[in-house]
Amino acid sequence: MTAEIVKVDKNGRIYLPASLRKKFGVTSFYVEERGDEIVLIPVRKRIGKYYGIFRGENLSPEEIDRLIEEETEKLLRDEL
Repeated sequence: MTAEIVKVDKNGRIYLPASLRKKFGVTSFYVEERGDEIVLIPVRKRIGKYYGIFRGENLSPEEIDRLIEEETEKLLRDEL
C-alpha cells in the first residue's frame, strides 16, 4: 500500500502523484466517505466488467439507455 501526503488547492483539486496515476491508468474516480476517511476508487475497476456487453447487438438508443440504467443500478447496489 502506498501512502503519500497530497494537498487540496483553493479550487478543491487534489493532485495525485505520478506513480499512482501511472499505476491505475485512469482519470476518473468514485469518491466515497467512510466514517472519517475519504476513499478514491478508480472507475475502471467498477465498470470494466461491462466493457463490450452491447457489441454486435442492434439496439436503439432508448434500449441502450435503458440497459445502461439497469446495469448501473445493479452495480451500485452490489458494490456500494
